[in-house]
Amino acid sequence: MGADPIDEVPCAKGAVCYCLDEFSKGPGARSRIRNLNEAITQLAPTYMGLEDVFDKYLLSRVIKDPAERRRIVAHLKAFWFDSDAPEPFFPHRHVVQVYAEGLCKTLELALNGRRRVVPINAWWILDCAELRMLNLANVNEDGQTIGGNVTLLIMTPRPQFKGRRSRGPTILGKEAQAWVTEQQGDRVTTRRVRDIRPPD
Repeated sequence: MGADPIDEVPCAKGAVCYCLDEFSKGPGARSRIRNLNEAITQLAPTYMGLEDVFDKYLLSRVIKDPAERRRIVAHLKAFWFDSDAPEPFFPHRHVVQVYAEGLCKTLELALNGRRRVVPINAWWILDCAELRMLNLANVNEDGQTIGGNVTLLIMTPRPQFKGRRSRGPTILGKEAQAWVTEQQGDRVTTRRVRDIRPPD
């Protein structure tokens, strides 16, 4: 999903989350979202090749550098979507199916805006007991999505990185922000996630 988050970070916005946010805004958003949704649906029931669909219909709309996209696609396949990979982040779980079907629900909600496409706000939430895709939206009695955005939370256990760590930004983009309020020792603290740094 991006750089491996440091242990103190409770959430991240890596490449897929950032691209979902960006491609769901502005002119042409309805067409982009519909095309991605249809391409994912065509992969059912195995959803093999999801990373390639992401590259063609999502990543390429936001990230122009082909080499960077190839790195992202390789990362998604090796650690997220290929259950036969040597060191997947979440072994013994149906990651690609949960991810694909949860994302299709996000796209459906975004397309179902009353007067417009509802932008997506996607985050990766760590330290969860199970792998889940959680969609949050305001929906009226007619089944239309209303409000400012559709929130997608990609909820996972924290991956065991086995010595392989890539240090990059926890949150991509300039506008997205997150804060964590928690007890540390005898104190309660609130920290901006962008400011959390690995221990020396």
